[in-house]
Amino acid sequence: MTVAFISRCLTHGAGVGRYARHLVRELSRICPDDIVLLTNKPLGALACNLRVIERRRSNPASILLWEQVDIPRIARRERFDVLYNPDYVLPARSCCPGVVTVHDISYATLPRYAGLRARLYYGAFARGSARRARKVITVSEFSRRTIRDYFGLDDANLAVAYPAADDRFRPRICAGDIEMVRRKYGIGREYILYVGLLGGWKNVEGLLEAYARVLREADRPIDLVLAGRTCSGTAGIMAAAGNMQFGSYLHVLANADDDDLPLLYNGAAVFAFPSLSEGFGLPPLEAMQSGVPVVCTNAGALPEVTGNAAVQVPPDNVNSLAEALLNVLHDQKLRERMAAKGLEQARKFSWERCARQVADVFQEVAGCSEKKADAVESAGVQQR
Repeated sequence: MTVAFISRCLTHGAGVGRYARHLVRELSRICPDDIVLLTNKPLGALACNLRVIERRRSNPASILLWEQVDIPRIARRERFDVLYNPDYVLPARSCCPGVVTVHDISYATLPRYAGLRARLYYGAFARGSARRARKVITVSEFSRRTIRDYFGLDDANLAVAYPAADDRFRPRICAGDIEMVRRKYGIGREYILYVGLLGGWKNVEGLLEAYARVLREADRPIDLVLAGRTCSGTAGIMAAAGNMQFGSYLHVLANADDDDLPLLYNGAAVFAFPSLSEGFGLPPLEAMQSGVPVVCTNAGALPEVTGNAAVQVPPDNVNSLAEALLNVLHDQKLRERMAAKGLEQARKFSWERCARQVADVFQEVAGCSEKKADAVESAGVQQR
């Protein structure tokens, strides 16, 4: 079996890029002879010693040409058994069966929060790709149901393979390292931490409103740290924060150093995740795996990810979020119980298990394709 892994997103930052990098790393250990990377740019160490077929394409128009024209030509020439993209889109025509990972469809279900480029690109290509694919992989049961209903797919065409948190997220006992990162970002007090996109459906504005109440009612001074990537909605968040006049209590770490995230998690008193919808929800899992109590909404796949280890509140309910944060902050024993439950819950997720499930899908699709080819050949022999 030879699987062509479309790896354009391998060099992307968070989200789909991180998912793809973990998959490539694990697949290179599990079935290195089966995977060929197709790329439009140099991959360097990200290639994990796998075979690479590179065709340089850099601007949006040429990348689209590579995706829709070059890749099918390469697939025909190389006679791949399976064509796989971890990032939503397959070529419109291909000589081999396709597998695609669709992480969620928030660009369609929450369009007012999605950027124009995402709405146009995924809106134009994702539905057709999912319907052409021999199998669609997704990251949670919530996403499976949403994708099935929105795209009109059969359950048999869908598979769930849960991602995991990186193993660098773990409890740290070195207070000096944590203090060093706190000094780097000017965090002088205990803090509530949020990690994620600074805008969109993540509902950071709701967290700011809840924090205003926490600041008034907490039994001690508590800072709020927002760490994540900027987007078109970040300016609105900054304006809202300015109006609330949090002063030195608020720390916005736009595009914070990714290497600092494990220590930022470890230094937090509680992790808050107020998202309105999640196809999976990696930051709460990273927090649990770091031994930090989590307060999140019960939106989307978050109940699947956090289980009974987190305090869950209704999405877009500021008072419930504030009350949950205050309860956790005021109860040391509750924080300790939640941290222990979070570590136990996080152990249920594994990148190796995810990659093996994805590899099983490749084997299934390649086997079905082989049987179909044998049946066609047999029919041709009988006709002759």
